[in-house]
Amino acid sequence: MAEDIIREGSIVRYNGTGTVGVVKVLKTEDDGRWALLDSTGLYYHLSSLEPIEHMPERKELGGRTLEEFEDDLKTTKEKLSSITMEDESVESGG
Repeated sequence: MAEDIIREGSIVRYNGTGTVGVVKVLKTEDDGRWALLDSTGLYYHLSSLEPIEHMPERKELGGRTLEEFEDDLKTTKEKLSSITMEDESVESGG
């Protein structure tokens, strides 16, 4: 049973959303055992957690560096700052 092998320091995945984190605290209540995950600061019932071998790679970063993200952010800010709202193009409802 997966609940028996989850310990403080275990890497786990919450089955409901796929959230991954490290178990920081285990506690036992009347309704079962709970684990506090470092990634959310929330407690999850052990029956809803699945132990995993290692943290998954962050796919959304796509192998890009922080500097590349900062450059993209700067470019986006520059584009947005050049956009102006003019009274003639704004219509009110009613």
